[in-house]
Amino acid sequence: MTKKDWNAIYDVVVLGFGGAGATAARHAADAGKKVLMVEVAPIGEEGGNTRVSGQGSNFAKDHDKMMTYFNRLNEPFYEDEDVKETFVNGLVNLPAYYKKYITPNPVEVIEKYRGTKLEYLSKQVIEYPEYTGADTNDALSIHLGSFDSALWNILRKNVTDRDNIDVWMESRAHKLIQNEEGTVIGVEVLRNGKKVYVGANNGIVLTTGGFEANEEMIESYLGEANLQPMGSLYNRGDGISMAEEAGAKMWHMHTYNSYSLMHGMYFFVPGEKRAREVYYDLGKNDAGMIVVADDGTRYFNEVEHARHGFISSHGTFRHAALSQKPHMIMDQKQFEFYINNHTFKLVDLKELAVKADTLAELANKIDVPTENLEKTIADYNKFVDYGEDYAYHRDPETMRKIEKGPFYAVRMVNTMLNTQGGPQRNGKAEIIDNDNQPIPHLYGAGELGSVVANLYQGAQNVAETIIFGQIAGENVAKTDSLNLEGGKLDLQGVNDLANEDNLVNIELKQDEYLGKSKAGIGGQLAVKVAYKDGKIKNVEVVEQHESADIGLKALQTLPEKMVEENTVDVDTVSGASSTTNALKEAVKDAISQAEASKSDVTSGASEH
Repeated sequence: MTKKDWNAIYDVVVLGFGGAGATAARHAADAGKKVLMVEVAPIGEEGGNTRVSGQGSNFAKDHDKMMTYFNRLNEPFYEDEDVKETFVNGLVNLPAYYKKYITPNPVEVIEKYRGTKLEYLSKQVIEYPEYTGADTNDALSIHLGSFDSALWNILRKNVTDRDNIDVWMESRAHKLIQNEEGTVIGVEVLRNGKKVYVGANNGIVLTTGGFEANEEMIESYLGEANLQPMGSLYNRGDGISMAEEAGAKMWHMHTYNSYSLMHGMYFFVPGEKRAREVYYDLGKNDAGMIVVADDGTRYFNEVEHARHGFISSHGTFRHAALSQKPHMIMDQKQFEFYINNHTFKLVDLKELAVKADTLAELANKIDVPTENLEKTIADYNKFVDYGEDYAYHRDPETMRKIEKGPFYAVRMVNTMLNTQGGPQRNGKAEIIDNDNQPIPHLYGAGELGSVVANLYQGAQNVAETIIFGQIAGENVAKTDSLNLEGGKLDLQGVNDLANEDNLVNIELKQDEYLGKSKAGIGGQLAVKVAYKDGKIKNVEVVEQHESADIGLKALQTLPEKMVEENTVDVDTVSGASSTTNALKEAVKDAISQAEASKSDVTSGASEH
């Protein structure tokens, strides 16, 4: 057995702290194994795409129907029979799994969301209703909510509650270590600027997600450029690089998801690394708007509902052709509607829009051929007169002439939620080599090497993280131990999350109270609140691990509003509902302590 100068030795090492990694770690830990999780993101940014997803997980009511539907989604591409059977069985059994391991009362979305403000989600659960077997598909949720980190908070807590799971944050898995027989015995990790070596007696589980934050891989594998990620900024393809070097077979590298405001496009915000999600299906209220490509011409039906980026194409579904600098073009009436109705809440169209009195002037400002833009608008207006869009078959009820200026252009950006490709796994979650043989002691789960070969059914990736996360965690725990030894073991037992909620050093003055909440996306959020005579004097956030973009905006603006209005119930910051709710809960916690303290003093005085 090859010996290394180990800095730590664990039974199981899980690379990646997202939904799949959290699930694999908890099941390996529950099998009695000592587990290390290695995550490249800083505290509060972990969670991968699970953290920022809608929090729903699709499931199946009937095995045979789902198999038919799943086969149709993946046609004409190859899907391993063993993997299919494992996955479909997992979908059928997922409600039972939820009740046992996640929540005793999971919510079935199609039935329970009907008649609520989230009814639109129940209508979108079955993504391809025209395919045979689709009616067996449904989705599970933690409660009547969406995009609020409810599932992720549970999966994360399943890790932090277990004493036999350590977590290393801001630590990048770099290279798998194999012995002469090809067995994976450990991993090289870049931590605090140094290479450290971690041995794995039972094995390693790769759950590092895809490569959507790696521009070079996007160009190489997808043949595209300028695809801005909507989810995690830490999915950099590390698992793909490590698995390839270890001899793993790759599959589904061409497959990726984009989400639908205009078939995988959102508004371009200068300086933003992550696209700002705008979940909005276009329709009658968008009649005075079109989208043009780099040459100033239309290139798709703007109001067709995209199915995670896929649109109808001559009997099948494909991603729309991509333009490098697409623009939304609209007239004054349409622009005023968007501004006055706050249709797109996460962006400021007044700030982003380019304005011009004429189409020629607008074309010059956005650098497209004037004659193309003018002809495109003229053709569009003719189609309105004809009552038929002969170019892209847009519903005439969603069309209105664009003829009265001033005119506006807002640049768009092509977006992607995640990639699906990576090392191929079998039904036991073992990663296989090019001879279709398992690489000893190497397992995989989640979006890395996903089962998605072609069309994506919404909420399928979350289901996959749980199904294969459990299988990987349980099976890696069953492997024979390598009984590794040797090395300094100077990092043995280090857990970066051990003291993440330690607030003992927070100094509280008179009339100041410390409030806490676990409702945020990034774990605990804590505030110091000055409260006296029924008034909120000050709100200071003393601990938070929320997203650096929209979440941080909420924490920067809402405390001052709470003080000004003397209430916790201020308006939620759009796109940051989880952070807003966590802040409100923490402030309420502090105020309740203040009221209890006042009550105690009053009670004590009355006794005398």
